[in-house]
Amino acid sequence: MPYDRRSHGAVVLCVDDDREILSALRRSLSTEPYEVITAQGAAEALGWLEEVQVDLVITDQRMPGTAGTELLREVRRRSPKTARAILTGYPGLGVIKEGLDAGAETFFFKPWNDDALRAKVRLLVNKNPR
Repeated sequence: MPYDRRSHGAVVLCVDDDREILSALRRSLSTEPYEVITAQGAAEALGWLEEVQVDLVITDQRMPGTAGTELLREVRRRSPKTARAILTGYPGLGVIKEGLDAGAETFFFKPWNDDALRAKVRLLVNKNPR
Protein backbone atom coordinates (compact mmCIF):
# COMPACT_ATOMS: atom_id res chain seq x y z
CA MET A 1 0.00 0.00 0.00
CA PRO A 2 1.91 3.05 -1.14
CA TYR A 3 1.28 6.01 1.11
CA ASP A 4 2.52 9.53 0.57
CA ARG A 5 2.22 11.31 3.86
CA ARG A 6 1.01 14.89 3.39
CA SER A 7 1.59 16.23 6.89
CA HIS A 8 2.88 15.34 10.32
CA GLY A 9 -0.62 15.41 11.80
CA ALA A 10 -2.44 12.51 13.38
CA VAL A 11 -3.57 9.64 11.16
CA VAL A 12 -7.19 8.52 11.33
CA LEU A 13 -8.05 5.22 9.63
CA CYS A 14 -11.73 4.84 8.72
CA VAL A 15 -12.95 1.33 7.90
CA ASP A 16 -16.30 0.53 6.28
CA ASP A 17 -17.45 -1.68 3.43
CA ASP A 18 -19.60 1.19 2.10
CA ARG A 19 -17.64 3.70 -0.01
CA GLU A 20 -20.28 6.39 0.58
CA ILE A 21 -19.80 6.13 4.36
CA LEU A 22 -16.04 6.41 3.91
CA SER A 23 -16.51 9.50 1.73
CA ALA A 24 -18.85 11.02 4.33
CA LEU A 25 -16.34 10.39 7.12
CA ARG A 26 -13.57 11.95 5.04
CA ARG A 27 -15.76 15.02 4.40
CA SER A 28 -16.68 15.26 8.10
CA LEU A 29 -13.01 15.30 9.07
CA SER A 30 -11.78 17.44 6.17
CA THR A 31 -11.58 20.60 8.29
CA GLU A 32 -9.40 18.88 10.90
CA PRO A 33 -5.59 18.63 10.76
CA TYR A 34 -5.59 14.84 10.30
CA GLU A 35 -4.47 12.53 7.58
CA VAL A 36 -7.59 10.47 6.86
CA ILE A 37 -7.02 7.12 5.18
CA THR A 38 -9.71 4.58 4.38
CA ALA A 39 -10.11 0.84 4.07
CA GLN A 40 -13.05 -1.21 2.83
CA GLY A 41 -12.47 -4.10 5.19
CA ALA A 42 -10.38 -5.55 7.99
CA ALA A 43 -7.63 -7.00 5.78
CA GLU A 44 -7.01 -3.67 4.08
CA ALA A 45 -7.11 -1.88 7.46
CA LEU A 46 -4.51 -4.23 8.93
CA GLY A 47 -2.34 -3.60 5.88
CA TRP A 48 -2.47 0.13 6.61
CA LEU A 49 -1.54 -0.57 10.23
CA GLU A 50 1.64 -2.24 8.99
CA GLU A 51 2.51 0.75 6.76
CA VAL A 52 1.58 3.78 8.83
CA GLN A 53 1.50 4.80 12.48
CA VAL A 54 -2.25 5.12 12.97
CA ASP A 55 -3.52 7.26 15.84
CA LEU A 56 -7.21 6.30 15.62
CA VAL A 57 -9.19 3.52 13.94
CA ILE A 58 -12.89 4.12 13.36
CA THR A 59 -14.49 0.91 12.12
CA ASP A 60 -17.95 -0.11 11.08
CA GLN A 61 -19.27 -2.99 13.16
CA ARG A 62 -21.16 -4.90 10.47
CA MET A 63 -18.90 -5.74 7.55
CA PRO A 64 -18.64 -8.84 5.39
CA GLY A 65 -16.05 -11.26 6.71
CA THR A 66 -14.68 -9.62 9.82
CA ALA A 67 -16.77 -7.63 12.30
CA GLY A 68 -15.50 -4.31 13.55
CA THR A 69 -15.02 -5.70 17.06
CA GLU A 70 -12.78 -8.46 15.70
CA LEU A 71 -10.75 -5.84 13.86
CA LEU A 72 -10.41 -3.72 17.02
CA ARG A 73 -9.15 -6.72 18.99
CA GLU A 74 -6.42 -7.19 16.39
CA VAL A 75 -5.62 -3.46 16.34
CA ARG A 76 -5.28 -3.51 20.14
CA ARG A 77 -2.93 -6.50 19.90
CA ARG A 78 -0.77 -5.04 17.12
CA SER A 79 -0.84 -1.37 18.08
CA PRO A 80 -1.94 -0.89 21.71
CA LYS A 81 -1.52 2.90 21.64
CA THR A 82 -3.88 3.31 18.70
CA ALA A 83 -7.25 4.69 19.83
CA ARG A 84 -10.26 2.65 18.73
CA ALA A 85 -13.89 3.49 17.91
CA ILE A 86 -16.91 1.59 16.60
CA LEU A 87 -19.24 3.03 13.96
CA THR A 88 -22.64 1.38 13.77
CA GLY A 89 -26.12 1.84 12.44
CA TYR A 90 -27.40 -0.77 14.90
CA PRO A 91 -26.89 0.61 18.40
CA GLY A 92 -27.78 -1.69 21.24
CA LEU A 93 -26.42 -3.06 24.47
CA GLY A 94 -24.96 -6.11 22.73
CA VAL A 95 -22.92 -4.01 20.30
CA ILE A 96 -21.77 -1.69 23.08
CA LYS A 97 -20.74 -4.55 25.38
CA GLU A 98 -18.93 -6.36 22.57
CA GLY A 99 -17.25 -3.10 21.52
CA LEU A 100 -16.04 -2.33 25.02
CA ASP A 101 -14.70 -5.87 25.35
CA ALA A 102 -12.81 -5.33 22.08
CA GLY A 103 -11.25 -2.12 23.37
CA ALA A 104 -13.50 0.48 21.76
CA GLU A 105 -13.07 3.82 23.50
CA THR A 106 -16.15 5.41 21.96
CA PHE A 107 -19.04 4.72 19.62
CA PHE A 108 -20.37 6.66 16.65
CA PHE A 109 -23.91 5.98 15.52
CA LYS A 110 -25.12 6.35 11.95
CA PRO A 111 -26.18 8.92 11.03
CA TRP A 112 -23.67 10.91 13.05
CA ASN A 113 -23.52 14.59 13.88
CA ASP A 114 -20.40 16.09 12.25
CA ASP A 115 -19.61 18.43 15.16
CA ALA A 116 -19.92 15.63 17.73
CA LEU A 117 -17.82 13.31 15.56
CA ARG A 118 -15.05 15.89 15.21
CA ALA A 119 -15.10 16.64 18.95
CA LYS A 120 -14.79 12.95 19.91
CA VAL A 121 -12.08 12.33 17.31
CA ARG A 122 -10.17 15.34 18.65
CA LEU A 123 -10.33 13.92 22.19
CA LEU A 124 -9.16 10.48 21.12
CA VAL A 125 -6.32 11.74 18.94
CA ASN A 126 -5.07 14.13 21.62
CA LYS A 127 -5.21 11.44 24.30
CA ASN A 128 -2.10 9.72 22.98
CA PRO A 129 -0.01 12.39 21.27
CA ARG A 130 3.09 11.24 19.43
